Amino acid sequence: MAHIIHFMSDVIRPEVRIVSVDESSVWLRKGLDDFIREPGVSLAYGGVFTVMAFLLFLGLDIAGLASLILPLAAGFMLVAPLFAVIFYEVSRRGESGLYISLGEAVDACREKAAPLAFVGVVLLLVMLSWMILAMGIFAVFYGGAPPPVEDFLVNVLTAPQAIPFLMVGTAVGGVLATVAFALSAVSLPMIMDQDVSATTAMVTSIDTVLRNWKVMIGWGATIAFISFTGMLFLFMGLAFTMPLIGYATWHAYKALVPR
Repeated sequence: MAHIIHFMSDVIRPEVRIVSVDESSVWLRKGLDDFIREPGVSLAYGGVFTVMAFLLFLGLDIAGLASLILPLAAGFMLVAPLFAVIFYEVSRRGESGLYISLGEAVDACREKAAPLAFVGVVLLLVMLSWMILAMGIFAVFYGGAPPPVEDFLVNVLTAPQAIPFLMVGTAVGGVLATVAFALSAVSLPMIMDQDVSATTAMVTSIDTVLRNWKVMIGWGATIAFISFTGMLFLFMGLAFTMPLIGYATWHAYKALVPR
């Protein structure tokens, strides 16, 4: 029995490093170095997010549902770590001085398809929960479907119930964002780097966030700010911000989780 308890404690409380607040700037700087070292792969794959986001917005606009881009953009940030696994592999190879093509990075991700997919399904469930709750919250405060995007600011944010609507929406979104961040902060790069199960990786990620909660609050806010900035100006910035965040996340993992 003692052996079983010891084993469970190891699984539930894996070893992680305690880091200082100022280390997050180091992760960003190293992420930028990786971007400069591999500009072709970075911009090629980063540009995919720009094109996809623009086409999604265009499709929603044609259907008269462009205002849904707001909760969808927030939802995308919940699952974005899954799509950044290619950047983790680029950084991993770069630590050994190796250059990698986009096709080679994709092949490396395929080798870890099972655990990556498991984490991806969990994050997708969190995203779907956010979308359902976001639509439900809007219906409770305003009733009916969201108005066209050009009327959203006037008809929604100037209404008397705007403040409680924003407070409730922000609180719910913050909780789900915290859950998604805790699950994915280091789990996906850990899967790419080590032979671990998805469960072990997610438990390690949660433990890492809990033990470094002050640092990780700031780190999560930094990621959210950079992501939001990339979505401005017709999502053009995503071609740069997605690779930067992906590379920086890899270096955060390396600093937080001992091999």
